[in-house]
Amino acid sequence: MESMARFKLWISLATIGCILGTVTTLSSRGVPSASNAIIAIRVAHLELSWARIAFHDPAVQEAEIHLDRAWSNVRDRQYEQSIVAAYEALQRVRDIKGGVPWLYSAHRDADKTEPHGSPES
Repeated sequence: MESMARFKLWISLATIGCILGTVTTLSSRGVPSASNAIIAIRVAHLELSWARIAFHDPAVQEAEIHLDRAWSNVRDRQYEQSIVAAYEALQRVRDIKGGVPWLYSAHRDADKTEPHGSPES
């Protein structure tokens, strides 16, 4: 009798574990969360901050409008629309900069001019 009760307990625990694992996996792969939206906004905000300093272009204001819309969508819990708006802001900034991420272009250009690991050094 006691072994049958243990068997039922293990079956119940295994079933509950499978259900919880499935629900967790499906919920994490589903709709974007607030943290995903905030990360997208922060990346766009960083690029926009540098673009404000370096460029005087009307597209910077367009990017700011998209970024404001992204924050508004986060407050309204519309995370997918927030990510899209942040992406649009980022695209505006990158269009201004010629498609090259400005934050990394100086480092990348320095790598091209300096030979690394050459026998002469």
